[in-house]
Amino acid sequence: MTKYTKIAMSAIALTLIQTQAIEAQEFTLPNAQSGACYGKVVIPAKYKTVTEKIVATPESTKLSIIPAQYKTVTDRILDTAASTKIVTVPATYRTERKTITISPASVEWKTGLHPDARIASSAVLSSARAGGVNLEAAPVGSCYYEFYAPPQYKTVTERVLDTAASTKLISKPAQFKTVTKRVLVKPETRKLVTVPAQYKTVTEKVQVAPARKEWKQTQCHDQDCTIEEMMCLVDIPAQYKTVTKQVLVKPETTKSIVIPAEYKTVTSNELAVPASTQTVNIPATYKTITKTQKVSGAKYVWSNSLAEKPGMQRANSVICKVATPAVTKVITKRVVATPASSKTINVPATYKTITKQVLVKPETTKRTVIPATYRTVTKQVLVSPQEVKWMPVLCKSSMTFETISRIQQALTNAGFNTPITGSLDAATKASIEAYQRKSGLIVSGLSMDTLKSLGVF
Repeated sequence: MTKYTKIAMSAIALTLIQTQAIEAQEFTLPNAQSGACYGKVVIPAKYKTVTEKIVATPESTKLSIIPAQYKTVTDRILDTAASTKIVTVPATYRTERKTITISPASVEWKTGLHPDARIASSAVLSSARAGGVNLEAAPVGSCYYEFYAPPQYKTVTERVLDTAASTKLISKPAQFKTVTKRVLVKPETRKLVTVPAQYKTVTEKVQVAPARKEWKQTQCHDQDCTIEEMMCLVDIPAQYKTVTKQVLVKPETTKSIVIPAEYKTVTSNELAVPASTQTVNIPATYKTITKTQKVSGAKYVWSNSLAEKPGMQRANSVICKVATPAVTKVITKRVVATPASSKTINVPATYKTITKQVLVKPETTKRTVIPATYRTVTKQVLVSPQEVKWMPVLCKSSMTFETISRIQQALTNAGFNTPITGSLDAATKASIEAYQRKSGLIVSGLSMDTLKSLGVF
């Protein structure tokens, strides 16, 4: 129930009480006595001033948004993946010196002792042995002369190994590709946003005072009137006031807004093809050497004497047992000391540091109660309603010079200086009203109660 409704209902109730009181006493003279005069007196309603505390703004709730809390953290992310690298360990070589025999050391039968002497053929030696020459027992340097057919030789070339066949490991490095990827820096969150309350302005016509009937004072211009102020019952229309107020249409709420996640683009290297090795065969190398090889031996008929033997035909040659040292040649060649191999080296992953926001505490709302505010209003409260009474008054026939003079004297004695004129003039009427108000009497002209209070009757 609004303030204005309460006022309107109070005013309606007051009007009904006043109307009932007036209508009940309008044509009735209580305890009327013959010869007495009565005047209709309106006793105004009595009010008292009271102070009341009313609500100015009602209690409400305020929604406050407590923003989300974040902390900045650093994170290590993979830049280049860990991989392996195959490294070729080359073969090691050593140089070997080797003496090869081109022609071995021998004791041979030659055609003479001179260096250029030719070697006696095996056939000749066989024939000499058959002829009684002990070839094995013959001392070196001894010569035997005989007819002989000399031995035959040929020069041959031979391929000998120079460098042994080997293998070589060739390493193929790993291949990488550059990739770009999105890294989450700040996750998706939700934010609460206050949607303010919605109001509409309405205009309302409020009754301030209801329609009523009221006694209005009128002046009696006849100086002989016992009651100068007369009362007339008039219709007073209801009073209205147009008020404008805000009416809540939609209360305050909150809505959740999605704050999208934040990403950062980073570039890193990823392994495309791992490191590997390839084995390459290195063929052996050869070199060609030349040497003399006997084809056939000479056929000899020998004698340790220069003299021809009977039956023997001198071949006009001689064989001598000659010691021929071996003919050697020193050659150098590279041989594999340790074969080529490979070893795998671990290439560690590389990382880089990025900075990102991490949600610590999500956004929340806080409800704060806003207490009602009050204001103090002062208003008039009806103590007793207006009423109309018929009160005994001094009759016009009794308003003699002596009576009025006595009344004027009594007023002066009571402290209300009133000229003694013997007539009910304006000064006398004013003194009577003042006396009645001070004494708590009903303001009713020359009422009998007032005269009794003044001691006139």
